[in-house]
Amino acid sequence: MKRILTLLLICCSTAAMAQMEAAKKIIPDYTHETMLKSSPSKIWRVISNLPQVKDYANGTIKDVQIVTDRDTRYRDITFTDNRKRRDIIDQVHDSYKFFVFSIVSPLPNGVTHATVTALVESMPDKDDMSVVRWSIILEGDKGGRKPLVDTLSAEIGNYEAGLKKLLEQ
Repeated sequence: MKRILTLLLICCSTAAMAQMEAAKKIIPDYTHETMLKSSPSKIWRVISNLPQVKDYANGTIKDVQIVTDRDTRYRDITFTDNRKRRDIIDQVHDSYKFFVFSIVSPLPNGVTHATVTALVESMPDKDDMSVVRWSIILEGDKGGRKPLVDTLSAEIGNYEAGLKKLLEQ
């Protein structure tokens, strides 16, 4: 009886594993680390307050509106050059100091999905420093991705400069 149960368990485990899809390794199109002379909790209080992006965007954002529609939160941004963008706020994890948003529109031709993440962490060897790890993950044609990576990496550069002004005074 013990052998039969063991064989049954092995068969069920093998069948379950056969149905599981292999994990897909995701390689970001862009990564950047912003080192800040501030605590992770202080940085997180600023960047997790999603409308406050205007305060640390280094003068590049004119207006931010958070809109909820059927349990989905959107962030509508108007830049100072009058460009507009709509993001879906996918995740905001206070305990992990991590947020994710996906760009809804506009997306360049050939780009099918655009995700930006930010993770705030302490620096293990420096008590007075923290790091914000930014990443951009895009799906679609390589030619269409490059202009968006350039735009978003410049945006992250403005966030970095603005966070330093705001938090390191």
